[in-house]
Amino acid sequence: MKATVKGWVCAVSAVILISSAALLSGCAGLTSSANSSGNPPSTLVITNVQTGSVTTAGSQISWTTNAPANSSVDYGTTPSYGTSTPVNSAMATNHQLALTNLTSGTLYHFRVRSTDANNNSAVSGDMTFATAGSTTAPTITTQPASQTVTAGQTASFSVAATGTAPLSYQWRKNNVAISGAISSSYTTPATTIADSGSTFAVVVTNTAGTVTSSLATLTVNAAPVAPTITTQPANQTVTAGQTASFSVAATGTAPLSYQWQKNGANIAGAISAGYMTPATTTADSGSTFAVVVTNTAGTVTSSLATLTVNAAPVAPSITTQPASQTVTAGQTASFSVAATGTAPLSYQWQKNGANIAGAISAGYMTPATHDDSG
Repeated sequence: MKATVKGWVCAVSAVILISSAALLSGCAGLTSSANSSGNPPSTLVITNVQTGSVTTAGSQISWTTNAPANSSVDYGTTPSYGTSTPVNSAMATNHQLALTNLTSGTLYHFRVRSTDANNNSAVSGDMTFATAGSTTAPTITTQPASQTVTAGQTASFSVAATGTAPLSYQWRKNNVAISGAISSSYTTPATTIADSGSTFAVVVTNTAGTVTSSLATLTVNAAPVAPTITTQPANQTVTAGQTASFSVAATGTAPLSYQWQKNGANIAGAISAGYMTPATTTADSGSTFAVVVTNTAGTVTSSLATLTVNAAPVAPSITTQPASQTVTAGQTASFSVAATGTAPLSYQWQKNGANIAGAISAGYMTPATHDDSG
């Protein structure tokens, strides 16, 4: 039994389709054949057998034949549609058939047979219809994360999403679409303090739906300022046995760290803005002290401060005492003393326990004597 098909041949196999709908017309124009009893061939022709478009799995389709009223329509069981469910002729009424339980993304085929009163039959060629591939709306599996950057840096946001391809993306800043930001990730231009607190989200879309990510917040910190020393450490002069104190004042982005140095070498534990030496010795005299101030933006070293250490003063000691004097009335008398000790030494002569005005040298000469004896 041979069927002539007008337009195109419906000899196809099952394939997966991605389109949202497919409409494939059935074959038309089918030649009848004689029956097995020898009755003359009928002029019966089956035309206008069509399928409808199917958009999702489980949809129904129907078609209509223009077979004569005295003919019967047999959709048969061979070939079946799909891979496991045959066409059930009992489902056919008035030359229409509804097919259920379709599998998405599949191309089906079937045949139609019409028989007239003379038991002559016409059988269609393979007819086809297609179901659309099922689509899954996008789902975000990894939300964009909030970012903290320094002014002048860029910030990057990204999202991971699943769903039927292709997925399209549109990033938004403060709920306004960002021109050209249509990938799964987005990197901002160089940021400014004004950008701090802005929110970013992405809208992911496919043919099945749309989903919007959670908001990610951008925090922009001011760029750090390198330290600057505003007050340098000052030179110090002390006496041996005393301590010396040095200090510095600096500005810059906190936190600032300090490291004092003596003669260019770090001093262990000297990490504050001020530094006090241990008790000094004369060997420390001439040493230099400086401090290195550091933060995340840079480092600055202070100017050098010099330490001068003087020997400890020695109390005066009289090595030559003044000698008693004998003179004649009207003469003067001279007294002198020799003393050692840390200079400068000061002197004050006394007469009978009372200071003599102006007698402040190592030697003293009286005025002309009179009743001064004793």
